[in-house]
Amino acid sequence: MEILHPEPMPWGANDVEAVELCRQWMVYLGAAETVIASGDARRACDLYSTRYLAWVDNRRGNLDVEFVERAATVALSDGRQPLIFIPGGIRPVAKQRADALGVAVFGFNSESATLDGVNSLGRRLRDAGLAPS
Repeated sequence: MEILHPEPMPWGANDVEAVELCRQWMVYLGAAETVIASGDARRACDLYSTRYLAWVDNRRGNLDVEFVERAATVALSDGRQPLIFIPGGIRPVAKQRADALGVAVFGFNSESATLDGVNSLGRRLRDAGLAPS
C-alpha cells in the first residue's frame, strides 16, 4: 500500500484538522499505525503510535518550555518518544530544552503541506523517518 504525502489545505487548518494533518505526517514518515487519541488518552496526548506520543500545538505563537517539559514527562512515564508539531516558532529556551530532553519538534505548514524539523532531533527524524530501523 502506497502512503501518500499529506495534501495542502489552502485555507489553513483548525485544531481538529491540524491533528489529522499531523497524523498523516506521522504515517507518511513511517509510523503507519498512528491514531488520534480519544477518551482518556486524549488527556495525555493528541496522537499515538506504538513508538511515539505526539502533541499538536496549533497556536500561531511560539512554543514555550512548559509544553516541552510536559510532553517529555508524559512520554517518559509511558516509554515512548515524544513528538511536538507546531505551525509557529519556538522560544530558544524551549528548543534547547527539547534537545536536552529528547523531544522532537516539527514545524508544519498546513497551507503548503510541508514539514520541517525545528530542533536537531526533529530534523533527524524528518530525514530518517519514524519507522523502526
